[in-house]
Amino acid sequence: MDDNFTSTTPASNTTDGSYGLSNVDFSFAFQFWFSLSFHVPSVICYVFVFAYILMHKTQRQALHNHSVLLLLFISFIIVIFDYSWTLDAARRGGHVWLSSTIFCRIWWLLDFGFYDACTVILAWASFERHILVFYSNILSTRRRRILIHYLPLVIMPIYLFIFYIYAIIFPPCESPYDFTSPVCGAYPCYLLVPVLATWALVFHGIVPTFLIFFFNAALVLRIIWHKRRHHQNWKKCRKMVFQLFSISVLYLSMNLPLMVIALVQSVGYPDFGTQAQLYLYFFCGLIQYLLPFICLTYLPGILQKIKTLYLRATRRVAPLETFTLTQTQRLHTKI
Repeated sequence: MDDNFTSTTPASNTTDGSYGLSNVDFSFAFQFWFSLSFHVPSVICYVFVFAYILMHKTQRQALHNHSVLLLLFISFIIVIFDYSWTLDAARRGGHVWLSSTIFCRIWWLLDFGFYDACTVILAWASFERHILVFYSNILSTRRRRILIHYLPLVIMPIYLFIFYIYAIIFPPCESPYDFTSPVCGAYPCYLLVPVLATWALVFHGIVPTFLIFFFNAALVLRIIWHKRRHHQNWKKCRKMVFQLFSISVLYLSMNLPLMVIALVQSVGYPDFGTQAQLYLYFFCGLIQYLLPFICLTYLPGILQKIKTLYLRATRRVAPLETFTLTQTQRLHTKI
């Protein structure tokens, strides 16, 4: 095997966002250090964001944070396991550290299922944000919150988990395993089953991605229209809107062109955008890496706290430097 990632997976048949599965002209060494430079800061940021939200009751109870928290949790699992294993594969020159079919299936479940879960949940969150901004009275009772808010956030992960458990862990076919390639070749056999492959591509990839674009664009236009027509003050929900909008822009920067290419390929142009598709798959890992940093900027008071910590640190360093300088001057005076 040469020094570049190679994959036998047809680009048009996969909807995952793994950045280490393409045959772009990047060496394993570059892929390893490129990923590692984002991996470590991202994990630290995830832990910080989780700790902050768990320590602040108002943030835990805010309805608009629940879908974002679920998105963060699933992305964190992807980074900790999927991307860590991909990093290790790059370090090993492409070889999988555990040559086991069970291990490969679990890896595929994370790589395909969890990534698609993020896309579907973000699509729902983009729709729900309209309810939270314009029709918040609908969620005024506990029963309505359970039916409209909590139930979808439970049903969607369960449905996706069942689908990918069946398609990957207990597939209706025999999957090929390549232990000398990252993610064991990343070619679960359900991609060759037309019904399963089409369903996953359309309803876990193309449709949710375009819904994310549509709902976010519509939300911004509605707010502008309401502000001009009714002269309403949107300060209370501004942060809530821009939080999800920023996350959506991050996802759409990679997913939207990928899904456009996949859509064109699926209607009879299999060679359309294949080279661009390879690079988009490679850089899709940045979505999960950058997600906690976007969420961090929208935590209330976090920037002021970081500034305070920085000022405290500089104040501690300054007296130490003064003390050291004074001692040095005294020593020179004695000499």
